[in-house]
Amino acid sequence: MTEPRPLLGGRYSLERPLASSPNGHRWMAIEASSGRLVVVALAEPGRLSTFGKGVTHRHLVTVTEVMKEVDPAAFPADVKLPIGAGFAVADHRPGQSLRQTLESGPLHPAKAVAWALRLADAIHALHAVGAVHGALSPRSVIAVPEGRGIAPVLSQLIAPPVAAFCPPERLRGSPESASDDVWALCATLYAMLTGKPPFPGTTWDAVLKATAGRPEPLSSAGVTEPVLQEIIARGLLSDRRQRAIDLNDLQQALDGWEREPTRMPPPRPPPRAAVKGLGDIVAGAAFGQNRDDGILVDDASVPDDQGAPPKNEVDIVSLEPASLPPPVAVTGPVAPLDLAAAPGVHVVEAPARPAVPRRISFNPFERKTSIWPWVVAALLAGGGGVYLTLGPSSAPEAAPAASAPPPVQYAPPKPTVKRNAEVVRNECVAAHFPAESFESNADFAFVCEDGDFPGTVRHLFSMAVEREPDAGADGKAPLAPDAGLPVDVVRLSGGRKADGGVRGSGLDWYELPATAIIRKACCPNSSPVILPELPGWCEQLQSVVRRLADDSAKSVDLGPGARSFDRAVGCLFAGHVKNGYGYSTAPSPASRAVFQQFLSRAAIASAKR
Repeated sequence: MTEPRPLLGGRYSLERPLASSPNGHRWMAIEASSGRLVVVALAEPGRLSTFGKGVTHRHLVTVTEVMKEVDPAAFPADVKLPIGAGFAVADHRPGQSLRQTLESGPLHPAKAVAWALRLADAIHALHAVGAVHGALSPRSVIAVPEGRGIAPVLSQLIAPPVAAFCPPERLRGSPESASDDVWALCATLYAMLTGKPPFPGTTWDAVLKATAGRPEPLSSAGVTEPVLQEIIARGLLSDRRQRAIDLNDLQQALDGWEREPTRMPPPRPPPRAAVKGLGDIVAGAAFGQNRDDGILVDDASVPDDQGAPPKNEVDIVSLEPASLPPPVAVTGPVAPLDLAAAPGVHVVEAPARPAVPRRISFNPFERKTSIWPWVVAALLAGGGGVYLTLGPSSAPEAAPAASAPPPVQYAPPKPTVKRNAEVVRNECVAAHFPAESFESNADFAFVCEDGDFPGTVRHLFSMAVEREPDAGADGKAPLAPDAGLPVDVVRLSGGRKADGGVRGSGLDWYELPATAIIRKACCPNSSPVILPELPGWCEQLQSVVRRLADDSAKSVDLGPGARSFDRAVGCLFAGHVKNGYGYSTAPSPASRAVFQQFLSRAAIASAKR
């Protein structure tokens, strides 16, 4: 009988190596305590420090654990561990990869850019904590996630880095860096638009030679988007001094294309000075092309590891219900049960787990069975001995009697006045608007009712009283910061602009999240917002608006949620999706400024409640 291998880190049972990991450095594993399917990856110490443990994002699979030590006995004897290796563990998210999706053809430019922006958000969450993904390619992107995930989802650890999506300095042996992720994102966007990698090749030298040039233009795949061509070309320059390596700049450029596809990004800055870090020098000199980085060169020859979890091929106990005997009532002593002798029962002997030596722990929150009762008893005995030794030997003498002070007269507490729930609700809604925006007897019960939420939005803002702007010292209305229009001009007035579609609140599209935030704050028992589902690949407004409303009840920054809403609406206009909301243009700087003022009033109203 083969000696069973110990659990990796005392927690994970290695099931099988991944198909794309011929060196056995990445595995499917099962967490023994929960049965959760995870991905385990061996890595060198330098790579372990860049994994970003615990980073969560709706478009990112989380790395849940990073360990700096690994027991070689947990792996088969033929697996060669990296020098000083540790391991990282990530959740497994099954689904169809982007690589599989592109086999049926490229994506529409608007969908490709929308997905690239979501992937950029996920990468930005990693970079914010000093982490690096290091393996972004269509293999690592889940285009059709199982469950309730919103596509695309960027996996971690399960897919290897692919040479066709790595910059030339990485192929020469430099360690992973944040700029590599920017290159890989541009290359992945190119693949989404054309259906093929920008620098194909079946050998290391062929790919490295291809990165010295430029990929075929997008027009060769029938994509006539000069702005996208320029954005991608800047991100895939072989000369790192001239290449666009800032993720924020790439996000702004793609966001600008969604708003105005014909506007070119700003001119390229002059070349940067060549700076070579110690890591680049050591990596290039010591490893070069022989560095064990797990980079996959011939991408077409290896299957994907994404997808449904593998079926368990071993059944511990297999029962045949038709052949089981009827239950028997037992009244006397019970003999040990022999499963092997029972008809219809087949027993497969499970390998015994190795005994783990117990260590003494002094963590008071850890469950103990035998040590802590003795510790508690010793403390009680010790405390009693100290009291008997140092305590008084006899009863203390009574203190001399003193004249009793006159009794203190306490005023009875004032009765708590329970305010009417309707009054509280109406005051809460009105507090989110400038003073005197509504009639004193306005009733906002409809805000808390289920039904047509867009109709609720229109009803709420149509109730506002028309207000004139407050004149400044020069007799003109004050301007909102960076908005270009008066603060209160026809805002919350119920009037309509010249296009007949946008009311005079100044919020425009932001009336939707503003009303959802009001509903969340003033209607505690209301159901979540329901918005019409729109066709296409853009993120549904219902999801974004609900997240903004939920975040408004927490002490978190609402900026990312507002930007997500902005991009979701911009995606609708980029894809020419008919939405039926009546707003004729995408969110503007003016409406963002007004929404920021609304959020300030909402924060003040929340603090007063």
